[in-house]
Amino acid sequence: MEDSTETKSAHRGQIFEVSTLVAFQILLAVSALQKPIIAISNQTIWISSVATFAFVGYRYERQSMIGSRPLSNDEARKLGSQKHRLSHRQLNLYFLLRYSLPIADFLMYSYLYSVFEKDPSFLQLLSVLKTAIGSLSTFCYEKFLSPYCHSGWPLIALIACMDIIMGFVALLDVWIIRAVKDKEVDGEYTVDTPLKCLVTFVGLTKYFFAELDYMPALVLSTTNVYSDSDKSFENRDHCETPAPRANDDFGERSAEMTSLSGGFPRSKVSALNMDLNEEEDGAIARTPTQSLPLISAGMQYASFLSCIDFGAQIGDWITVPIVASLGITRDNHWDNLDKLVIICSIFRMTRVVFLWLILPPTDPKYNAIN
Repeated sequence: MEDSTETKSAHRGQIFEVSTLVAFQILLAVSALQKPIIAISNQTIWISSVATFAFVGYRYERQSMIGSRPLSNDEARKLGSQKHRLSHRQLNLYFLLRYSLPIADFLMYSYLYSVFEKDPSFLQLLSVLKTAIGSLSTFCYEKFLSPYCHSGWPLIALIACMDIIMGFVALLDVWIIRAVKDKEVDGEYTVDTPLKCLVTFVGLTKYFFAELDYMPALVLSTTNVYSDSDKSFENRDHCETPAPRANDDFGERSAEMTSLSGGFPRSKVSALNMDLNEEEDGAIARTPTQSLPLISAGMQYASFLSCIDFGAQIGDWITVPIVASLGITRDNHWDNLDKLVIICSIFRMTRVVFLWLILPPTDPKYNAIN
């Protein structure tokens, strides 16, 4: 009876979480389609739609919090300290705030297209080179940074350094803007080899560090996903694997899984088969910490990416009034674009203030365990 109630509670929690994510994705779509919706209806309908889906998502999230099962002390310790897991709400809020700052990159794309409008093949070649430099950046992160900054305070320090570095790297666009202005004659841009080399150098440098800057967010997203497969690792780490018994196939399989290199069985075993083995053999008793998570791993990961995308959308909205106040248009030859780049670079450096949301505990026992 108790297991049936817990199963229904888990299903209800999944329904609320899926509904929240669906409402959140619809909110993203409605927000992105602001101009088409206003064109076919009016601004009141668009604002009402955004407010409605935001309210629905909030209500489902609140209902999910009310209906979720509280964690035991052992669960909280394992989820919070042993695996460096953060609260999903804190991590979602961090992603939302971190990527909701104004950014000048999209306007720079339009600016470079207007400069090299007569030579589009150069921009295509630059795009191919960025793909190659992105692979190089990923390799450098995996080879030189990931072994030392994969979690805890080293990862926080890496994110803080990348926030500062990205602010300074973004200022390289000012170099391009002023170099182009020096070659502008009567509204026409003179494109020569030195200018192409400068744009290539700045573009590849920015893309290289942008990939390095995104990798910690990817690490935070993947390492803070809670799944039932972690239980086998926790049991193995605490030497809770039962000793093999004579003439016991399940015991032999357990013995094979004790080594780190052979931690996964060769045959595919479903969760139902594992439950049947536990009930028949009585070798492993299900503990409260071995219950299935209320939210699937895919839904958790999708919620992190949704917050990143929605934060970027908010950043675009914030950038629009700044561009309007500076009077940046193509008609006035992109005047004050360098000022926008400087403003966005300063905002990008201020992302470090949001790191307090994901700071690891300072408990000595936590540091000793990890």
